[in-house]
Amino acid sequence: MMKSSPLRSRRSSLNFTFIRALAPLAAAFALSVALAASAQNDPAKDDHPSLPPGEGRDVMIRVCSQCHQAENVVGQELDEAGWKGIVDQMAANGADATEAELTQIVQYLAKAFPPKK
Repeated sequence: MMKSSPLRSRRSSLNFTFIRALAPLAAAFALSVALAASAQNDPAKDDHPSLPPGEGRDVMIRVCSQCHQAENVVGQELDEAGWKGIVDQMAANGADATEAELTQIVQYLAKAFPPKK
């Protein structure tokens, strides 16, 4: 049976100590990366909380945000014809959207911000 040399035993002990010291750091790093990744994909994080959910909301945000804040509509209360007039004006000013997307935006706005009764 071969005896391990004191140098080998010391080196092995240092390696073990080094690994034990790094383990918490590695775990903390892995946890921070995981948390950062989940925060980016967190559906609960809404950049536009003042815009109510509904079909067409994402299209409206994408199209309207090209020129102004999507929240500019908050507080306006129009019927579908009123929203269509505004959306048509934005399209004439260069809003980049298909006719189907513009229709979807009008429908979203009419449901989300209708006139008060």
